[in-house]
Amino acid sequence: MSDSNLRDERADEVLDLYDVLPERTEGRPAETEDDPLTSMIKNTGRNFAAIMGMFAMSLAAFIACTALFSLGLGLLVVVVGLFILVGCLIVAGWSSRMTMALLSYVGITLRPTHYPAAGPGFRGKLRRLAYPQSWRDLLHVLINFILSVITFSLAMTWVFGGLGGVTYWFWSRWLPENDRGLPDLLGYPGRFADVTFHTVLGSVLLLTTPLLLRGLVRLHGAVAYALLVDETPALRQQVSELTQSRTAAGEAEVHTLRRLERDLHDGPQQRLVRLGMDLSAAQRRLDDDPVQARALLDEALKQSQDALAEIRTLSRGIAPPILAEQGLAAAITALAARGTIPTSLEVEDVQLSDAAQNAAYFVVAEALANMEKHSLAHSASVEVRRVGALAVINITDDGIGGASAAKGHGLSGLVDRLVGVDGTLTLSSPAGGPTVLTATIPLDRA
Repeated sequence: MSDSNLRDERADEVLDLYDVLPERTEGRPAETEDDPLTSMIKNTGRNFAAIMGMFAMSLAAFIACTALFSLGLGLLVVVVGLFILVGCLIVAGWSSRMTMALLSYVGITLRPTHYPAAGPGFRGKLRRLAYPQSWRDLLHVLINFILSVITFSLAMTWVFGGLGGVTYWFWSRWLPENDRGLPDLLGYPGRFADVTFHTVLGSVLLLTTPLLLRGLVRLHGAVAYALLVDETPALRQQVSELTQSRTAAGEAEVHTLRRLERDLHDGPQQRLVRLGMDLSAAQRRLDDDPVQARALLDEALKQSQDALAEIRTLSRGIAPPILAEQGLAAAITALAARGTIPTSLEVEDVQLSDAAQNAAYFVVAEALANMEKHSLAHSASVEVRRVGALAVINITDDGIGGASAAKGHGLSGLVDRLVGVDGTLTLSSPAGGPTVLTATIPLDRA
């Protein structure tokens, strides 16, 4: 498999893993490449199966919850009634999960609810009784049962009434001869009028079946979204995730600054001190010992070159002025030009915030630096592309592999950097290569 195909597959894997395409929204069906009418017709069978399954599931849940709720209320005078009510709410929760699964089958995705786990002690076992969403699930069991009876009846009438109408010409011959149909009652006797009426009626029912079934499914989705989706825990979880990502980004910045300070102190600073000492010594010996002074100047020159090389290496973790002035493409081009490994570039113009742009630059800089040190590669490539709502960065080399993003390795800081801008990192580097690093960063929507 070529490197290009491998990179394309890695980008597709990232999109599948994180599901970031903006066309899917909660409570609404995912858009497809087909037009709405074609999609509706193709999904007629799925919609009908979902309505049938919804009726069977809601009937079972209604019977179970009604029995458990009545029994629990009757036994409230003894403590066991509370535990029966907990069981009733658990069944209602199962019903809500099954409803979401059936709706997901027809393309309507709802955010699942996370229920509190039972804790130790008497109150811990009854914790679910104090959770409001559990009672909303129970209310949904009642409403969904009533709704399912209606939608089941309509779906059966349209589907089988339509099929019976268009095939009436065939099976009507076995009806009793004295059986009078609606056309006969309206003053249009005869088999031709009878067959024509039923065929037209059946055709109308069949032609409107996809629209009806889709409408019934959407009605179930709207009721489920209103009763089963609890926004409060989801928002709390989102705030927690954002807090963790920002904390990780802050820790990554602090770690980078400390490492940079330590590296400057242990490397370039010591060489510059040595450079100053050599220049002072050469200045003192310039008149009485020119040969020794020349040797000291040569050593000072070497120290200055080594210090410059180390400063260039350290600067890979700092956003250069060219990034702010000319953009990400120019900055990545400058990075690749400084390396010793031939690197091909394919960088599209992507809209990123300043923080996301810095993170993207740091990912490329760190990956290329790690490649220079350890990969023994002969060639590499850097691609920055827009895929949906993401900027996807692929960095590939034909080296020996074995790269790792675990703690203690050169690429470990990239994960924290990307988390701070809601990005992700995947790394494939088997022994023997090739190494493929894929980073995704949400595009700036401002």
